[in-house]
Amino acid sequence: MLARLCQLKSLLLLIVLIISGCTFFSPQKNHDSVELMNSRENNWFSKNLEHSLRDQEGRPQPHQFFDVNPEISKNDVHVNGVIITPENSNYAYQLDLASGQRYYSHSFCPQTDVWNQYSDDIGKPTFSIGVIPRLLDQMGEPQKVVIFGGGEKFARFLDHHQHQLKLVGAYIEQTCPDGNCLGKSNWISRMVFLAVDPLDNEYNLVNDIKILQTIIKWPMVKATLENMDGRNGGTNTSYPAVRIGNLISLNEAMDYYKKRSIFLSDNETQKIQSGCHALFEKLWNEVGVEKAEDQAAKTIDELKTKLKLVNELKKQKKAVGFAARFRKFIKQYYTQFGTCSRFVYSGNLNQNHEKFWFLNYANIFLRLHKDGYYFDCKTDQWQKNVLNSEGDLIHNIKSGIDSCKEKDFDMAMNYLPSFLTGLKLSGTSYYRFNDYDTYTFGTHSKLYSWVKVNAKKFDCTNNPNEAIKKELRVFPEDVSWKAREIKDLKDELKIIY
Repeated sequence: MLARLCQLKSLLLLIVLIISGCTFFSPQKNHDSVELMNSRENNWFSKNLEHSLRDQEGRPQPHQFFDVNPEISKNDVHVNGVIITPENSNYAYQLDLASGQRYYSHSFCPQTDVWNQYSDDIGKPTFSIGVIPRLLDQMGEPQKVVIFGGGEKFARFLDHHQHQLKLVGAYIEQTCPDGNCLGKSNWISRMVFLAVDPLDNEYNLVNDIKILQTIIKWPMVKATLENMDGRNGGTNTSYPAVRIGNLISLNEAMDYYKKRSIFLSDNETQKIQSGCHALFEKLWNEVGVEKAEDQAAKTIDELKTKLKLVNELKKQKKAVGFAARFRKFIKQYYTQFGTCSRFVYSGNLNQNHEKFWFLNYANIFLRLHKDGYYFDCKTDQWQKNVLNSEGDLIHNIKSGIDSCKEKDFDMAMNYLPSFLTGLKLSGTSYYRFNDYDTYTFGTHSKLYSWVKVNAKKFDCTNNPNEAIKKELRVFPEDVSWKAREIKDLKDELKIIY
């Protein structure tokens, strides 16, 4: 886990070094010196109009992870948190890191305990779920916190307010990525903080785990945490997807956090953002923007001019044509782009429509490769990347794209709607493009972002999630890929360059 966070820091550092030539992570600051912030300012999306999420009036949207200062107190007890799913909500929500917006995830419904340890049905949570802004846990995810008290207040002020929380302890959450992990060692672990609302009369005197346990029913809370987000599906059965470990004192939790987590200061987040913006601009300007050699030559004179230009570019050892430019970018920046696209928003739909959609096509194309799928340019099909007899993936994107031409990239992008729909129907995790989170029970926030859906099973008598999933659109409407294959006179004359 710690190695993964170190890798994350290294990747983000590399982005800035490559793109902007400056250093990245400054020496760790003392959290005690963080200045208090009285009100949230929409700073994150105010920095660069080319890569910004704006409302219908053109105002920057608030980012719920980067626009909030955690303001960790001197004694590591009080911290600012952002509520994602409020207490007693009928619906679960998640936070999209790129857009900084909450969005609907799934509906809660009564289930029996998948672990068979708790006898009553388990439904909606009797606590709130939040994140601590600017903090990344051991898996590189926003630091999760479970909060008791303040439920009605939190529900009234969602999306526009942070709340001061009092940390009292933690627990270790383990997740099984897929299938049956029982008896196996492939559970993924992270620490989750426990907190209370210090302004709630029922909880304002709670200072540690022991006192908290005298107020809450921990067996019920534990069972809810292990079941509320579903379980892994199997053939005519289901398996646990989450297990909760023993409670941890706050002192132990803070020691664990300081050794294994990342705190992002203002200076660091600004460098992350500017470095990633530069990488997005590089992809658009060097790959996405149509070049002179991309124009179709319709006459002999135009063809002569084009061939002369191509020869000059080759002498300069430059990539010629869209496919060659895209292949070059992928080979150089595949890993860095994947990290950037997860943390930083790319494009601005209202500023440059073509640029926005090009960057988002590239985004989902490369995310799918990172998540274990690939487009085979020899067969022109999206496929699952599997292990060979030596235990290596059969497809490596940096070498596997060598045979990809413009027509292949066109096919890959045009096949995305049907491929993503197929992933949704297969019962595995899948991506969907979330525009305004338009559900009756959605947040109605503007995201215009790819979000990942963890397709879990719910063993409820009346499961509302199946009907919702059937109606779920995964690909944006009225959007199409701009064809990059050009048919011109050289094809008729069968000239190869």
